[in-house]
Amino acid sequence: MLVTGAAGSVGQQLLPGLDGVALRLLDRVAADAPPGAEVVTGELTDRDLLRRALSGIDAVVHLAGDPRPGAEWDELEGPNVDGFAALLGAAREQGVRRVVFASSVHAMGRHESAGRFPVEASWAPAPCCPYGATKAFDEALAGVHAVRGGPSAIGLRLGATVERPTQSSQLTGWLGPADLRQLVVRALAADVAFGVYPGVSANTRQRWDLTTARADLGYEPVLDAEAYAGDVEDDGRAVTTCTLPG
Repeated sequence: MLVTGAAGSVGQQLLPGLDGVALRLLDRVAADAPPGAEVVTGELTDRDLLRRALSGIDAVVHLAGDPRPGAEWDELEGPNVDGFAALLGAAREQGVRRVVFASSVHAMGRHESAGRFPVEASWAPAPCCPYGATKAFDEALAGVHAVRGGPSAIGLRLGATVERPTQSSQLTGWLGPADLRQLVVRALAADVAFGVYPGVSANTRQRWDLTTARADLGYEPVLDAEAYAGDVEDDGRAVTTCTLPG
């Protein structure tokens, strides 16, 4: 299995949940790797490197990209759009079976910001920022590849994927490490050709409808951000995603 963005914070939270899996890890910098894992460094837009990284690979967990909701499109296009497009194309060439990729709740952020929740996975994307727009584009492109003979693809709209919530706005869309690991493992094995699902824990203040994730993937989150509600900082934001102007 190939994991891109393995040196990032989400990758480092995920790797302990892939114990016993033969891993190849790709990032711009060398990742802290479990014993026996192969580490590859380079850019996703390097087509030759991608072919080598994907050689003999059955499944990919794609976490690489620029995760900043406040970044502008020009900063995001290369890592979040061009890099993912290159990965999908190379995965198709190499006969990869499944790509599980990190989308974001920001792809649906305007629904939450407008108070339309719980947000259902079947609703049309409504990005709240350029970052969310890159993720909505990635979802559409992965669907095109899936129906045109490319790898099957499952997008996970990750919420606040941190060890524990530290800000009040994260209480509605936190994804804890144990649930992240379960969600990715179940997405890798699910009998689904293509789908996009919310990636959040079973939070008391839930804004994201997990019905399809439970039905299609067998996802059963066990963590709840409410356990940390007394310890978080009040950041003055009502939602997990972008605060819209006006």
